[in-house]
Amino acid sequence: MLISIRVLTSNGPRQSKSISVIIPARNEEANLKKLLPTLLNQTIKLHEIIVVNDDSQDRTEEVAKEAGVTVLKPDSLPSGWLGKPWACWNGANHSSGDLLLFLDADLTLEKDAIERLCSEWESRGGIISVQPYHQMNSVSERLSSLFNMIVMAAMQSFTMFRKKPAGAFGPCLLIDRGSYTKIGGHEGIKHQVLEHMEMGRVALSQHVKVTCFAGYDAVYFRMYPEGLKSLFNGWCKSFALGSSKTPLMSLLLSVAWITGGISLTLQLPFLTFQDFNEMVIWGVFYILYMIQIHYLMQKVGTFTLMSALWHPVHFLFFSTVYVWSFVLSAIKKEVKWKGREISVSEKGDV
Repeated sequence: MLISIRVLTSNGPRQSKSISVIIPARNEEANLKKLLPTLLNQTIKLHEIIVVNDDSQDRTEEVAKEAGVTVLKPDSLPSGWLGKPWACWNGANHSSGDLLLFLDADLTLEKDAIERLCSEWESRGGIISVQPYHQMNSVSERLSSLFNMIVMAAMQSFTMFRKKPAGAFGPCLLIDRGSYTKIGGHEGIKHQVLEHMEMGRVALSQHVKVTCFAGYDAVYFRMYPEGLKSLFNGWCKSFALGSSKTPLMSLLLSVAWITGGISLTLQLPFLTFQDFNEMVIWGVFYILYMIQIHYLMQKVGTFTLMSALWHPVHFLFFSTVYVWSFVLSAIKKEVKWKGREISVSEKGDV
C-alpha cells in the first residue's frame, strides 16, 4: 500500500536494561485503576513504576499506593513550567532505571507491550514513541477520527513521510537515560504545551534517533470518554499549535486533503438529480474518501464503517474545532485543561 503505519513488533524477549515507568497523573483515579494492573502483568520485569501525583484532587495517590507502586508528590509548580513536563522531570530525577518509559495515565497495555517497546529500542536506540490505538464506546468518541489521522500524518508516520519524524508522540515514550540527559530532558521543554513534539525535535537536532509507531495490538487508550464537551476542549487545547510545528510538506498535503473533504461536504446539499454527470463525479469522490478513511481508521482506532460513511460530519466537526483552537492559541493565547489556565504565549507560563 502507498500509505501504511509502522506498528510494534517483537524479536523475542531481550532485557539487558532496567526499566523505570513514569506516569504523570493529575486526577487520574479512574484511569490508574485500568493502567496499573496491565503494568503489573507484563512479560518482562520492570525495575520500578512511579506515579507522579500532580496536585490531584481525587484518589489518584491512594489508588497508586493500593497497587503497590511508588508515589511521588513534587513541589508546587514553579513559574515557567507546565504541569506535565514538571511531573515527568521529577519522575525521571527520582528514578534509577537505565530506560525511562513515560506513560499517560489513560493507557492500557498488552502483556508483551513493554517487551516489544524494548525490542524496538534494542534495534533502533534513541526515542521510541507510540500513538496508542484509540478504543471507543460512544458516538461522540468517534468524532476523533480525523484528528487521529492528522496527528499520524503530522508526525510523518505514514510511509510517504517516512524519511524522518517531525517529533515524538506523548502518551507512550521510551528513552534511555543517556539520551534523556543529552537532550536536556523535560527541563529544556518545560514551557511547551506540546512537550512531546518538542522533545522529539530537540532529540533529532542533537542526532538522537526518533522512531514513531502506531499502538495497534499493543498500546491502547480511550480519549475523552466523558462526552462531547471534554472531547471538544481536549482537541482544542493543542491542535492549532500542533499544525504550526508540522513540517511544511506534511502540512500542505494534510491541508489539501482536508480542504477536499470539506469542499465535498459543503457541496453535498446542493447536488440535484437533474445533473447526472455531476452526481457521478461527486459520488466517486465521496466513495474514495470513504474507502481511504475507513482503511486508515482501522489502523488508528476502533472506528466503524458507519463512521467512514458519515465522514462529512467528521470534516465539519474537525473544522469547528480547528477554528476555535486557532482562536485560543493565536488570539486569546490561553487554554484551560484539568482545572489549570495554560498560557500558550511564547514563554508559556502557567
